[in-house]
Amino acid sequence: LTMVPPATETVMPAGRTDRPLLFWSLLAIVSLAPLPLGCVDAWSWGLLACLVGLLVLLWAGAVATGRQSPAFGMRRVWPVVLLFTLVVLWAWLQTRSFTPAAWHHPLWALADSALTWTLPGSISIDPFQTVSAITRLLTYGGIFWLALQYGRRSSRAHRALVVLTYAGAIYALYGLIMYFLGLELILFFRKTAYVNDLTSTFVNRNSFATFAGIALVCATGLITVTVTKATAAQSSIAESLLRIIEAIAEKGWLLVVCWLALLLALVLTHSRAGFFSTMLALGAFLVAAGMTRAVDRRLAIGLGGVTAMVLTLFLMFNGQQILVRLLETSVAEEERPLVYERVIAAIGDSATIGSGYGTFEEVFRFYRTADILGTYTKAHSVYLENALELGLPAATALFGVLLSLAVICALGMIERHGEGFDDTLRTLGGQRTIAQIAHDDGEFIAAEARQRITVT
Repeated sequence: LTMVPPATETVMPAGRTDRPLLFWSLLAIVSLAPLPLGCVDAWSWGLLACLVGLLVLLWAGAVATGRQSPAFGMRRVWPVVLLFTLVVLWAWLQTRSFTPAAWHHPLWALADSALTWTLPGSISIDPFQTVSAITRLLTYGGIFWLALQYGRRSSRAHRALVVLTYAGAIYALYGLIMYFLGLELILFFRKTAYVNDLTSTFVNRNSFATFAGIALVCATGLITVTVTKATAAQSSIAESLLRIIEAIAEKGWLLVVCWLALLLALVLTHSRAGFFSTMLALGAFLVAAGMTRAVDRRLAIGLGGVTAMVLTLFLMFNGQQILVRLLETSVAEEERPLVYERVIAAIGDSATIGSGYGTFEEVFRFYRTADILGTYTKAHSVYLENALELGLPAATALFGVLLSLAVICALGMIERHGEGFDDTLRTLGGQRTIAQIAHDDGEFIAAEARQRITVT
């Protein structure tokens, strides 16, 4: 890797900035989104959609006017964008009446026979719900796109992880206070469900368990980075332990507090799915870190052991409800297998075109049997639910978006071997100059590169 001489350095053109205000606005929006009852009501997720859409428009305007360069162009992620776009277009087509009448949901024909006027039919049984679901999906896509653009720089990515960790810890601490004080409240509202479980500002314990689990993984990553830096130099085990203790005492103590609060809050949600999903995520993280040179394998094993010990203590302290639910409740005794069976039957009736994105509750009413007592607004399986709503081809494309991103991350981890920014440029650039890499990769600030790249 060669360094560009000062006379020919590539710097950001005059008038161009990377708009840090948009980056911090994105973090603020994502961090505050769980506050209004987990953003579950229409007004709250509608406000979230408007704010994210505004940020995307501001980013696009800055790029279009030349005030900012994209960190990632379509060339690198076009398969993901294409699959996502096809899913959105198909969901939109499900709401249109110009599609073939044979595709329309049978309920529209029944409505025509009962009314004196003709209704414009559609594939979707409820076009309004489908449009609402599309809006939410586009909101998630907008958040991802902005995070992709502003998370390209490692310093920004690190700040994002720090903010998400602290935000998650604040929600966890609020939930812990409400739980131990016995206050059956969510903000100013009295709880109507999961009264004996920690839900923080969320209504559903499983939803908060998912949120806390994500923040816990972020905190684990940040602690791992802190510990890795402390033990970077070759030293004895005793000296390494001393350096770890010093690093935690000086810089990492707040992260450890956040980590403990998040783990305790997760246990007190009494959510089986959230608990095991988080444990699986932590295990995957430690295995991935140990397989690369980013973290010493002994360190990864040690972190895993510490996690297991703390988790055992928390379960002994107040995790009996999770253990009881695991021991006393078998899958065969629950209604969910019956629900899955009926959902699969519903998928068989419209496997290709679906019944309308976001319409599971309306569709499932026609497939319920007498032995299913509860009211189900969700299928408790996002795979079956999306297959019913979108149809198998579109649902497969939507799952392909997530799978493609996972593959990209895995390939990046293999290429980088966890050795950081310098080796990434070596892998991508070979003997290319920084100016050439900047031209190919989009926004690149040469001043930061001079500080971070080891010249060879």
